[in-house]
Amino acid sequence: MSHDTIFTLLSHRHRRTVLNLLLAQYRALTLRDLRNEIVERKHGTEITELDDEQVKQTMVLLHHVHIPKLAETDIVTYDQDRMIVEPTEKLEQMEPFLS
Repeated sequence: MSHDTIFTLLSHRHRRTVLNLLLAQYRALTLRDLRNEIVERKHGTEITELDDEQVKQTMVLLHHVHIPKLAETDIVTYDQDRMIVEPTEKLEQMEPFLS
């Protein structure tokens, strides 16, 4: 993977958070789990304390923009029907850039 591709993928904090979570747990995660973690980190509070619109917007961005961008480069696989994101072997290439 080229450095340009890596830096493009890392240019948004939501994608960096997704990659860090997947590296830490190295297992499939639901889009809902990823959304919850991103929203809670961004706002520094429990998801139940936030406006539904903020939570919905993050879910839409993950589903339509950020996860597909990661899947295009085969860093993750994304089952859109089940909304499951799973790391691939290529994810390990990202680790030095996330440290």
